[in-house]
Amino acid sequence: MKHFFFVFVAIAAVLLVTFGWGQDAHTVPASAIAPELPYTVVLTPPTPVNSVQMPLTFSSDDSRSNFLMGGIQVGSGYNDNAFVTPNDPVSNVSVLIVPEIEIRQSRERWNLDFAYSPGITINQNLSAQNQFAHSLSFTMNYRLSPHVNLQLHDNFSKTNNLFSGLFGSAPGPGPLQQSNSSVITPLADSTGNNGGLGLTYQFSASSLVGISGNYYFVNYASIAGTTGTSGFIDSRSPSGGGFYAHRFSNRHWLGVTYNFQQFMFDPGNRTTVHGMLGFYSLTLSSHMTLSLWAGPQYSTTFVSNVLVPQQNAGGTLALPSQWSPAGGAMFDWQGSHTSLHAGYSRQISDGGGLAEAVNLQEAVAEFRRRLTARWRASAGVAYARNNPLHILSATVPLRSFQGNAGIEYRLTDNLGVSVFYGRQQQRYEYPLLPVATANQNRVWFSLSYTFVRPLGR
Repeated sequence: MKHFFFVFVAIAAVLLVTFGWGQDAHTVPASAIAPELPYTVVLTPPTPVNSVQMPLTFSSDDSRSNFLMGGIQVGSGYNDNAFVTPNDPVSNVSVLIVPEIEIRQSRERWNLDFAYSPGITINQNLSAQNQFAHSLSFTMNYRLSPHVNLQLHDNFSKTNNLFSGLFGSAPGPGPLQQSNSSVITPLADSTGNNGGLGLTYQFSASSLVGISGNYYFVNYASIAGTTGTSGFIDSRSPSGGGFYAHRFSNRHWLGVTYNFQQFMFDPGNRTTVHGMLGFYSLTLSSHMTLSLWAGPQYSTTFVSNVLVPQQNAGGTLALPSQWSPAGGAMFDWQGSHTSLHAGYSRQISDGGGLAEAVNLQEAVAEFRRRLTARWRASAGVAYARNNPLHILSATVPLRSFQGNAGIEYRLTDNLGVSVFYGRQQQRYEYPLLPVATANQNRVWFSLSYTFVRPLGR
């Protein structure tokens, strides 16, 4: 079953491309294309069904597209509770050295954004956890025919979580393709990859259909200073789906999407989810959008008997199927001096290290402000509730809060410094034990140098 949708995506892709070429064969060369669908203008799928989410920027930032950027960041951070434990916290000081490179190119029929950052992490109190970190992102759009567009994307990371999310601003997965990153893990190595493809066909001046396939995994190693496993559960998830979207008055999008997803966990657990969502997206201005989506999800779960009390036999056990509401809202504003991203989502997701799928409710907000030509301030908050679909002996409900704020100063066009503070809190709600709360405070400083060189035209 898990391979069915990838076969479906492949077959549908061939049919869409063939049909797209068939419909457009009479319109080549470009001069003969109908005015309402010029070759160089393509509708972009609205936020709920766009498989790539762009980072927060200012509308006044340079939008050049053919360049090579390189640089290096040197950062140092302090963490007062590296293991994220309710009692007996262990502090740690780390140093991170991160060279980085980004290539961005744009041509008539394709554009490419590739970024890679290797890094070296050195821990003062937990030297056994010193490591090489890696972060890679790849996004490519290719016009297969005047009305058919192919999108490929991949995000890979290997980190020990101290600096996770603090460096870099690469494109990431869309709101319906993201893995669960709300669980606050201790100083443990984790390796994750989220990749996929999407194919869209614009069959009229205002209508799109599309299909997509996605696959991600997250693996955890041992916690710093310990031997054996980390206690967090590795997970992987294939998914596929399709959508229809129609634009009204050049500002309003309305459509529907179907998604299939399977969550698989190392103990043998797996959850299959079918979802049908309706969505609406409104372009408030050239740099401001609002998106809403909602619909039902149907899930079926199979668990390993070793995780179910009073079940000692081998194999898996089918748990009762469930209907769950899903939905979300997202607001994006990218002004010349102020930018804001805010959103809320409720959906079935992987456990983020837990032993089974969860009902994830998450609210996030990110704010950036250009104070002067050289000063920038930013802040972000996230609150999440992870409720397991079925309460097993190895899973507990979690509540987490993450917040950070900082300021950046550009010494020159190439050299900058930044200082940030972050606060994290996680609440473990055990069914038969006292509730446990773990807090973590982080402070970090970084010095960065970057350069930009043009590539061709």
